[in-house]
Amino acid sequence: MVGLKPLEYQSSKTEAEFFNEFNLSTEFNGVSNTETVIVKTSLIYVKEQGWKMDDVEFVGQSTGRE
Repeated sequence: MVGLKPLEYQSSKTEAEFFNEFNLSTEFNGVSNTETVIVKTSLIYVKEQGWKMDDVEFVGQSTGRE
């Protein structure tokens, strides 16, 4: 995994969302594949417990062979 690009959006004092984009590379039998993956993570603030993960969503990917 390389090229991590985190983007944060906070809609209120108790809700925040992160979009993380990164490149994921694999190789099998001499054939390599690189995908750009985007994942959305939603957090909520719970009183007396702090920030908790509310949802993780796979948003999309772009695929290209090298």
